[in-house]
Amino acid sequence: LTFGSHVQIHTKIGNFEGVVDCVDTKAGLVALDTGNKRMTFISLHNIDGGVRVINKGTKPVPKAKMSIDIKTVQERERQAIEQRRQEASKIGVGVSPHAQAIFNRLSKLFPDSTRWDGKTIVIMETRIGPPYKPESCVGGTKEQLERVRKMVETMNVR
Repeated sequence: LTFGSHVQIHTKIGNFEGVVDCVDTKAGLVALDTGNKRMTFISLHNIDGGVRVINKGTKPVPKAKMSIDIKTVQERERQAIEQRRQEASKIGVGVSPHAQAIFNRLSKLFPDSTRWDGKTIVIMETRIGPPYKPESCVGGTKEQLERVRKMVETMNVR
């Protein structure tokens, strides 16, 4: 079996015809391009009726162009690490599930303005401490404080 050969392969489960795309002797597989953008993988162990070569392949085996841009890989790694750090910073340490639920809802509304400071939720300049009720909200401008208190109140009703 050579790359690019048009073959018929007779196996225990049926006959297959196509162009040899790949032969992996270690895995014991042949990949046939059977047309219509379909690949058929055949185990070499299942071949029982033989292989008939219809046309010998004349195409050269493609050389893999393995070029890895290390800067791109490093940038992707940096971005993935930063994303995981941001995700981890949104998890409150030692807080109740209720507090985490409030934080999650607020951080969806204000993703860049919500963070944890110990067990205190900080949104804009307003702080929400345990027990995470509207009266637990302090700081920020009068408008911010009222807005955050209303949001916390509606979240505590649910």
